[in-house]
Amino acid sequence: MSDPFPLRRPVSTRHAFALAFDLSVRRDALQSLVVPLILRAPWIVALALLPDLDATDRPGRVMILRSIALLGDFLVLLAVGAMIRVRARSVFNTPMDAKPAPVLECYAKGLRRVPWLLVTELVRNLAIGFASLFLLLPAVFLGFRLAFATEAVVLNDANLSEAFRHSWRISEGRFERWLEMIVVSVLLVLGAAFLVAALSLGLRDVSGGMWYAVFSLLTAGLTPMIQYAWTFFYLRLIELEGPGIEVGPTYASHAASSPAVDATRSV
Repeated sequence: MSDPFPLRRPVSTRHAFALAFDLSVRRDALQSLVVPLILRAPWIVALALLPDLDATDRPGRVMILRSIALLGDFLVLLAVGAMIRVRARSVFNTPMDAKPAPVLECYAKGLRRVPWLLVTELVRNLAIGFASLFLLLPAVFLGFRLAFATEAVVLNDANLSEAFRHSWRISEGRFERWLEMIVVSVLLVLGAAFLVAALSLGLRDVSGGMWYAVFSLLTAGLTPMIQYAWTFFYLRLIELEGPGIEVGPTYASHAASSPAVDATRSV
């Protein structure tokens, strides 16, 4: 007879972001933050420099250039995101002094999964968008249960259907933690928006397009750390799937109370 009150092993949003901050800022800022921002910056700046469609006599040409810039930034985002997932896995549950896997190796492994990552992103977003046409709750539920499909398709699963099934399985009973991850991620982006808004009040001569470019660059700079956090969170859920995982009652208090990031603990 199955237990009607199964043990829910602990997962910590705070610890996921602590590990992400440790890796992306303290241990590997160059490859985690600086280089990804350099790769995305030309596309973001190009979008900011293009004129509005109603302010040019060549709207067709501007539309083509805008589409190229958007596509370029999206493809770079996919490549960097795949690399970050692989890099996070290379240091998961390792000592504090352990170095991440070589960045070129992470890019090579990640790039091999980019086609499936692209398909997964498109299908997941289309499914959520279609669900949102009817009611908000089905869209939220679908977004929750498929939240880890991109991590799964890069790190564990071979195709779209396996990644969706895997995300559906490991997300069960984790709605509160998923919501916490969403809230913290959004708050980081809102912090960037608030900073840009505050600066714009003091520098009124700068155009709105340039402020949008600054906000986009700040968001692009934050994206790797957010992606690291989601990957560490996913890796913790994967760890809980395995047999023989020892979980003590002190896990949550340790994850919440320690001011230092201990990479030897799981997320």
